[in-house]
Amino acid sequence: MLDIYGRMKVEVPIGEVRGMKIAQFEVKDPDDWTDADKGRKDVISPLEYVRMQLDGRAPEPGWYTRLSEGDTVWMSDTTAERWDHAEPVQTIGSVKAERVIINGLGLGMVLAAALTYDHVKHVDVVEADDRVIDLVGPHYLKDPRVRIHHGDAVEQMKKWGPDERWDVGWTDIWPDITPDNLPQMKEFADFYGARCGFHGNWSEDLAKRRVWDNRFFERDYMPYLTEDDQDRFESEDDDDWDDE
Repeated sequence: MLDIYGRMKVEVPIGEVRGMKIAQFEVKDPDDWTDADKGRKDVISPLEYVRMQLDGRAPEPGWYTRLSEGDTVWMSDTTAERWDHAEPVQTIGSVKAERVIINGLGLGMVLAAALTYDHVKHVDVVEADDRVIDLVGPHYLKDPRVRIHHGDAVEQMKKWGPDERWDVGWTDIWPDITPDNLPQMKEFADFYGARCGFHGNWSEDLAKRRVWDNRFFERDYMPYLTEDDQDRFESEDDDDWDDE
């Protein structure tokens, strides 16, 4: 039986469409670097690896796939990013979801995982960038359970029929982790929360944690933290103090 992370490993072919590119890259432990690696563009540098370690997001050594535009990486299927998307995949399996809605195609990690479950009968995907659809879409559209909607995810909320429902929903349309995303995340949570058995937003918890850690400077965003959020963060802080 596939585990959660195995389900999210993508097999999208490498390619490029109008500046949007899919390529494979290698992550190596800095101790395993050789002089032959210095000129390679398909390997993470030791300095970048150390930076990822400091952020707590260093992947396991191995080969991965990324979606990028120029020097900007939109998404990859590293172990750290799969961890970010584990909740909806686990939920799809645990509730035996039949209908799934995904805002943001990217490499299709959550989509790929959803399609490994036989009980999933239909997946709606909303993607704003036609290059991503042209590059990534054909790989997944081979499965008749998939329907890709080209459009802005916010605008698409206005287009769904009043009786449209899903078992699991996931929204991942933001390039960065920042509290600035919280107002829009609430829009998605309010809309899809009423239409899905479960809905989540990528990086919402991390954004809320940043607000909590800087709450004296981020007061405008504190209303987006529920009482449960605040109690949980306070408890986590107390545990950190106890460990010291």
